[in-house]
Amino acid sequence: MPELPEETTRRDLASLLEGRRVQGVILRSPNLIALLALTLLVTAGCLPKNAFAPPPDDWEMWKKPGAEDVVLWKDMLDCGYDSPFSGARVEVDVSRTLSQLAGTMICMEQLGYIHSYGGRDTPICRISGWKSTDACLLGRDIPAPDPQRRLNGGYCKKYPKSRACAP
Repeated sequence: MPELPEETTRRDLASLLEGRRVQGVILRSPNLIALLALTLLVTAGCLPKNAFAPPPDDWEMWKKPGAEDVVLWKDMLDCGYDSPFSGARVEVDVSRTLSQLAGTMICMEQLGYIHSYGGRDTPICRISGWKSTDACLLGRDIPAPDPQRRLNGGYCKKYPKSRACAP
């Protein structure tokens, strides 16, 4: 704000603030009103609850009535997931094909789990992009659950004390 002489009156201050630049912002401008309205909408909760939340971990998208979390984690690793957690710093097999990834998910479905995709419970082979894979079309690349895959995999080598890595 500019330096004002000591004898400045309230009326002088009001006329200075009314419609004039104050620290680079024009009061009563459409931009300011739009900004204030947007701020009000955001803080009032008009955006979806999880608008700025990170995506859920893979294990949070699988559900099976009565299954405890640790059993789910073990089943995921048994079926070939690199890790049940997206934040786990494990070596990921980037050479896996889309069909092999679909096969891993089909393995979970065969164990009785339901995958919640976009808020809907949809079998993996009904989702576009996945349905054309060999795992969905021909039944290829579907691993059988194998505890040795879990125990010898990268996740259990890096986190051997994890409950998911107990035999």
